Amino acid sequence: MKHHIKSLPHHPKVVIIISLIIALAIGIFGYKEINKPVSTPIIPENGSVSTDTSSTASEDLTLGFLTGGRIVSVSVKAGDSVKKGQVLATLDAGSMQGSLLQAQAAYETAKANYQKIINGATGTAIDVAKAAVSSAVINLDGITKQQNILVANAYANLLNSSLVAKSNSDNTSLPPPLITVTYTKTDEGSVTLNINQGGLNGYFTTSGLVTGNGIVSTTTPEPILDTGLYVEFPAQYSYVDTNWEIDIPNTLAPNYLANYNAYQAALETKNQAISNAEAALTQANASLTALATAARPEDVAAAQAQMDNAQGAVQIAQAALQNTIITAPEDGTVVSVAITPGQIATPNAPAIEFISGSSSGSSN
Repeated sequence: MKHHIKSLPHHPKVVIIISLIIALAIGIFGYKEINKPVSTPIIPENGSVSTDTSSTASEDLTLGFLTGGRIVSVSVKAGDSVKKGQVLATLDAGSMQGSLLQAQAAYETAKANYQKIINGATGTAIDVAKAAVSSAVINLDGITKQQNILVANAYANLLNSSLVAKSNSDNTSLPPPLITVTYTKTDEGSVTLNINQGGLNGYFTTSGLVTGNGIVSTTTPEPILDTGLYVEFPAQYSYVDTNWEIDIPNTLAPNYLANYNAYQAALETKNQAISNAEAALTQANASLTALATAARPEDVAAAQAQMDNAQGAVQIAQAALQNTIITAPEDGTVVSVAITPGQIATPNAPAIEFISGSSSGSSN
């Protein structure tokens, strides 16, 4: 006996209704699957990494270091009860602790500088700055006077480089007169002695740097007017018309070059010494002005930025140090410990597993 199965009618409304029923079933199933508890990674504030395998009150968490390094301590074992925030393991953090101390010191310095700018200079600080300016003025005056004397002495030595009298005549056989004592003027040039005869004694007249008359003597030195120089003629001197010239300085003197170099060195030393003293005075005046002037907005802003940067460096150093520590993110019980002191830790590698919310086990 044959059974005839009647086919469903191919009516558009029926197809649409059936499709909506199927779509609704799929949606309900998908919603349940999406909201099913799954394993998700958790990075707590304690610097360790963990895995949450359940959405219930009791969670199986796996912790690890967020940075690499040599493990220094492991303070728990399987079965130990731990409290939230308890240190479970640490890495060698010597360099990071040093970096944190340096960052904290820089931050304190920046804060002090900011406060100093905000508060302005104290009366004592201004008095000290004024005293520094006065000292710099006195120092500049003293150095200028001292260096001027040293340069004048070096110049006088140059002008007096072995002064001699030389004849203007190439045919004279007379020995030259002796020039003694020190030339006291500061002019360069020549002094010419024009020898003449008058009465019982000879005399000379001068031209060039000075003009006037002088006595010709073969026994005692006689002054050449107000030049500071003295002249004494030789005993065999005879009264004839003869002219003698004294070049100042004597560039042919054996000590001329040494005296010239000494004079140039004195000039250079003077310029450098005075320049340094002037710079010190300028700096002292600038410091006084800065203290006496109210804090400018740009100075306050710069100090604020410096302080903020220093504070950020402290936070970075603290975070780096925290990454070398594994702490318990919740109360719980240690299930297993996969690390030992002396090992080299790998960042984010499983290290300690424990169940949060559990009070079973012994306390370490």
